[in-house]
Amino acid sequence: MIERSRLLAMVAVLAMILAACGDDGGNVRDLGSDGTSTGSGSGSASASGSASGPTMATPGDGGYEYATDVSAHRLVVEDVCEIKDLLEGETVDYVAIGTIYTDGVNSVNADGSVRSLAGFAKAEDRLHGLDAYYGTATPLDDFVSSAIAGEGIFVEASDGVRSQAIEKGAQNQIMVAWADHELSSALAKAAEGDFDPPEGAVHNWDEAWAFYHGAEPGCAPYATADSRAGNFGTTGADGETALANEQIFAAFAAGRDALLAGDEAGARTAAEDIRRAVFVTYSQAVIRYATLVPQDVAAGDAGAASEHQVEGYAFWRVIEAWAAAAGADVEAINAIFDPANDPGANGGAAEVRTALLPAWEALEISPEDIGELSDT
Repeated sequence: MIERSRLLAMVAVLAMILAACGDDGGNVRDLGSDGTSTGSGSGSASASGSASGPTMATPGDGGYEYATDVSAHRLVVEDVCEIKDLLEGETVDYVAIGTIYTDGVNSVNADGSVRSLAGFAKAEDRLHGLDAYYGTATPLDDFVSSAIAGEGIFVEASDGVRSQAIEKGAQNQIMVAWADHELSSALAKAAEGDFDPPEGAVHNWDEAWAFYHGAEPGCAPYATADSRAGNFGTTGADGETALANEQIFAAFAAGRDALLAGDEAGARTAAEDIRRAVFVTYSQAVIRYATLVPQDVAAGDAGAASEHQVEGYAFWRVIEAWAAAAGADVEAINAIFDPANDPGANGGAAEVRTALLPAWEALEISPEDIGELSDT
């Protein structure tokens, strides 16, 4: 059997591939300001100073203590919260949602530039590997922007379907990819020996937690992990926090400490552990929605079936590239969730589990890690 570290590396390769493409004259450029909509936004301009001045650590989030200044980065999730609030209105204000998505609101740098969800999603030099996998330069933005505009695969979609695509696309696809990009950026800097705390590898590592958890974890991927753990009985001792989140938190802390100590190998191991736990969460998500869709069809609720199908599709796209690298049958899962196909026509949870099994085995994810769906 291929050893676990090699298999994890296979999954990570799509997020790490061509990390050198971020190089400029042989040095990995600072990728910490992804998504700024105005100004140069080099990432060295922060709420507490510039690259040439002192940088103070930001107070921690969720028990994680930042080693650097990510005071603006941690506020991106507040944009997600504002979008979610608008989606819950009696009438969906797509124009207002599009403005928040494109221009940003809460994550403001000292130079006045604003970090936005679209700024990251539209960037073509990110280190998540999704452009290579999907064969398009901006797959994250393609999905969310199409849902906001009611175009492409959402051209005839209901408000319910579009709303779910926007919410899950922003909170999960974009934010997980953003966190993963920062992990890859941190490891790229570590490989070059850039361990300078203010703007070196640990700064990008801190940014990854700011995007995974941030100032409002209820609007971040962190909340998805807790919700799915509640569905599958995989919460920790407190009955609320996902075991996956406990593992991710521990790995983030270990990776931070490794980078502060100049330990590249330790950080790489921590990044693998983070990605594995993320894979557990979104495996649970696709199983849950592959369960709900056939139930909706059996109940004659076509609207709910379509909404749950696109929710499953959005969650699936978080891990699809990783799953493909680890041997999952991605075609079978795409056939189930693709909005172009009739809901429930190509199988449900049993087929999803079968399709994901090779990836779980490759990543040493056990049945106990996934749990059993008991609360839909």
